[in-house]
Amino acid sequence: MIGIINLPIFLITTIIIIVAPGPDFLYVTARGISQGKKAGVHSALGISTGLLIHTLLAALGLSAIIQASRAAYLVIKYLGAAYLVFLGLKTLINKDRIISIDEMNKDKKGTFHQGVLTNVFNPKAIITFMAFLPQFVDFRKNHPFIQYLLLGSIISFIGIIWFGVIGYFAGLMGSFIKENQSFQRGIKFLSGSVLILLGLRLAYKNE
Repeated sequence: MIGIINLPIFLITTIIIIVAPGPDFLYVTARGISQGKKAGVHSALGISTGLLIHTLLAALGLSAIIQASRAAYLVIKYLGAAYLVFLGLKTLINKDRIISIDEMNKDKKGTFHQGVLTNVFNPKAIITFMAFLPQFVDFRKNHPFIQYLLLGSIISFIGIIWFGVIGYFAGLMGSFIKENQSFQRGIKFLSGSVLILLGLRLAYKNE
């Protein structure tokens, strides 16, 4: 396939990486439970779009610059951490009900954009793409850029299936308890706390 090396191994490894619980998994789950299955699916779409952006960065060589520059890496790291903490605090401070069906429909773009930013500002994803994708690219061929795009598209496709399923079923769980205000407050606290903890973990995690 246009010079791609060891495609079966790439597919197996990609599935393992995507399925393994991490920040993206927790983010989509928290959004699905707190805002419903549509918000969970749109968050999954955002996460998968972020994966495509990482693919472009790797293909264009920008990830190599970020990896080589400590300052650039730290900027990305702390911007991502601050954004997650902001989302968590916003969830905790909001005194309204989790969200109504009408509000959920109006907030499609918001959850999508938040998913994109959450994934794009994850420096671990940048380094993973930079270290992982080149192992399956045949640089002797004339189109390494196209190989990068194909590999990244496969990762994004697997991601949208997995995270979409997670977001949808997390949303189904949330819909069962949306009329229970006490449970809603608990879910809001849990969702906000998870986002804040993810941000703090990203900020203070040693490389």
